[in-house]
Amino acid sequence: MRHRDGNSVKSGSGTGTNDYEISQSSSADIIGLLIDREQSFSKTHRRIADAILTEPHLFAERPVDELTEWLQVSAPTITRFARAVGCEGLRDLKLKVMGSMRVGIRYLEPVTPPAALSEVAERVVNRAQRAISTMHQGFDLLLADRIINAISNCRVLYAFGSGGVSSWLVEEIQNRFFRLGVRVVPCSDQQMQLMLASTMERGDMLLCCSLTGNNPELEHAISVAHEYGATTAALTRPSSPIANAVDLHFAINASDDGDVLGPTSIRYAYLLVIDLLAYGTAMKRQIPAREKLRRLKQQFVTFRDPDDTLPLCD
Repeated sequence: MRHRDGNSVKSGSGTGTNDYEISQSSSADIIGLLIDREQSFSKTHRRIADAILTEPHLFAERPVDELTEWLQVSAPTITRFARAVGCEGLRDLKLKVMGSMRVGIRYLEPVTPPAALSEVAERVVNRAQRAISTMHQGFDLLLADRIINAISNCRVLYAFGSGGVSSWLVEEIQNRFFRLGVRVVPCSDQQMQLMLASTMERGDMLLCCSLTGNNPELEHAISVAHEYGATTAALTRPSSPIANAVDLHFAINASDDGDVLGPTSIRYAYLLVIDLLAYGTAMKRQIPAREKLRRLKQQFVTFRDPDDTLPLCD
């Protein structure tokens, strides 16, 4: 047999090695490994791999005598398969299967998919409505008012967030607040967040978005902003590291619906809170906000679109 680096190795070492053998230092994601290498398995080994991929719970729970009967293979064959995919034996293979199940069983056994596009549309709308309704029912208006006051009176509003949703939420914060006369500096790059936090001072405001609430780099940036006197706030999960790190925490209690193939509806809850804070800030800053909005509309009506009734570049 020959490794990918071209170095020859001896086969027939008694460990069941073949062209899909991997090292002991391989990733613990045994499910991903089996999917990646399934087509290179022998017929017998593919039968074992298919059983793991289709019924991971059963494979992990059944003793070896039941596995041999279920899979119609011998116990030594199962052991050879386990060693061929980088495990010490059947027990180690089962442990790795259970580890993959703890992390990603939702992706292996997804919810019943929609039968038609009309059902797709219904699920999207219902989930968005549920996220918004849940968030609305749990509004902490006193806390929202404190955040609005801090934003309305800050020298600079910094908006930090990293990741798929959080990174564009900070752009939405910029889009909502700059037009109200608030100076906004959005940032989704973690290294730049740390540098910006180092330049903050008293009178500045840091508003963070985090869907998980578990972002060590963002938590570090918050601590640095604190050190230099900035007020910090976050939209994130309750009782999370980010929630505990800031001065003002607006809890996002909406939960995901478990459909791994569907877009997360949690983002609607974040957008609702951002709109609440933006509208509240507009009410606090009516005179400067109206003037900034008038200037924007003046320029767009003059140079781009004469229809004064259209939304202001939303």
